[in-house]
Amino acid sequence: MESLSDRIALHLSRDRRRVVDPADIYLLEAVGATTRVRLRGAGALRDVRRLAELLRLLPAPGFLRVHRNHAVNLRRIRELRRRRGSDDWELKLEPPLNRVLPVSRGELDGLLAALGDDH
Repeated sequence: MESLSDRIALHLSRDRRRVVDPADIYLLEAVGATTRVRLRGAGALRDVRRLAELLRLLPAPGFLRVHRNHAVNLRRIRELRRRRGSDDWELKLEPPLNRVLPVSRGELDGLLAALGDDH
């Protein structure tokens, strides 16, 4: 049987999977030993795997870790900006999520490169 390379199975539990299109994933957020997955139009789902494990399964270069606890779908970033009164950066995701997330200093260059920004 051929693999559906445009789909991924989230492990909601040992006995339950949810098949999703990676394009619908906005944000992956580490929560202890599990990962909260935020999708377009749906609430958060919890995958029983760690963020790093789940991130390895998603298509590159579409997803990137931007902070210790967060990875984002690069196609869902609306804005990248300096935090007010700081040298640190943050990003804002597209609607309907509209979340603002910190970008760690160690991940900033990789994020800018992935977005085609040569600084």
